[in-house]
Amino acid sequence: MTTGQDQTQTLHEAANRTRAGVVDPRFTHDVDEAIEYFGADLASHVGRYDTGELFVPLELWLGKWEPGAALVLQDRAVLVWGRTQVQAQIIPRKRPGGVAEVDVQSDAITLWIDCEQPRNVRVKRYEGTTDVPTTFADMLRPDRRDREPTAVLPDAMEQCPHCFGEIDKGADICPHCGRYLGEKPKRSKKFWIILALLLLLLLLLIVGAVLLLTGDEEKPAPKPTPTAVASAEPSAEPTADAFRRLTGPGWEGRAPRSFKVDRSGGGDLRIHVLTDGKTVIRIFHTPDERANPGTFETGKRKPLETQAEESELATVKNFGVPECANRNCSDLLLNDPGWGGIAITVNATQGERLDAAKEIAASIKTR
Repeated sequence: MTTGQDQTQTLHEAANRTRAGVVDPRFTHDVDEAIEYFGADLASHVGRYDTGELFVPLELWLGKWEPGAALVLQDRAVLVWGRTQVQAQIIPRKRPGGVAEVDVQSDAITLWIDCEQPRNVRVKRYEGTTDVPTTFADMLRPDRRDREPTAVLPDAMEQCPHCFGEIDKGADICPHCGRYLGEKPKRSKKFWIILALLLLLLLLLIVGAVLLLTGDEEKPAPKPTPTAVASAEPSAEPTADAFRRLTGPGWEGRAPRSFKVDRSGGGDLRIHVLTDGKTVIRIFHTPDERANPGTFETGKRKPLETQAEESELATVKNFGVPECANRNCSDLLLNDPGWGGIAITVNATQGERLDAAKEIAASIKTR
């Protein structure tokens, strides 16, 4: 991707556009400082035909809050962070996943950006002006996007769908990121013949196994001796484990196999999402920070029996996940030097769903 005056100009135009809506003098200082540290790295991810819509100084959670900045372009946002070694991430604006406000304070809002590699970011609020974190969140919510996520390019050019660099239309390989862009080659007839033979062989093996098993069943079973009957009285243990193992840095636990488990998170924030159709249990793990319900906590905490050094049961209201929006949920807080902090949220405050979350919390121990 090319860099130079055009890309730097795009960055400054986005910063000026944001400054025009914010009169708080602190914002100008924060923008200037962020451009000084991260301007060159942001500009290196800008194409010559991109349009800058918003520039936001922010912090990213990576076990601790790291300084960073975001540049919102017409079809994506570029996040950069780190003072000693700058890193970057591209977040398409038109994508699966959303943005949730997980902690709203008078001076800042913490946002959970759901994307291929989810991020927790904290954006300052400024007095008497446009609410910068809310504007930034709205721009990254896919359901708020009305325009097609494309840049205005010359007729003979288009953007690479992977790195967004400008390329000639019909190119097979992107010269910027090296990714293959053409159609996948069609399978040869030889491939399909081999696949059919393998399937036929597999079918024959299955039929043979079924015949062998049914043949054994037809043979009369010998009458059990009294000793055999006595020894067979205890019920045999099931061969399949009814539970699945859950693991994270420094801890392990288990959950019923009826739950589907998805993993996400980045940096030092690890998330397990467990669902079984009616119950949604989320396990948030921060190795270097204690678990706490933040500003969503309501009422008094209750004691909770687990293997953690400290464990409590809290109630949260309007927590920033879909299943807990506009309602109360339970938050099981486990804090232990062996693994750090674990918060287990469940979309219930009583009943079977809360009991399932308690069983998972009780199973968690140090690895």
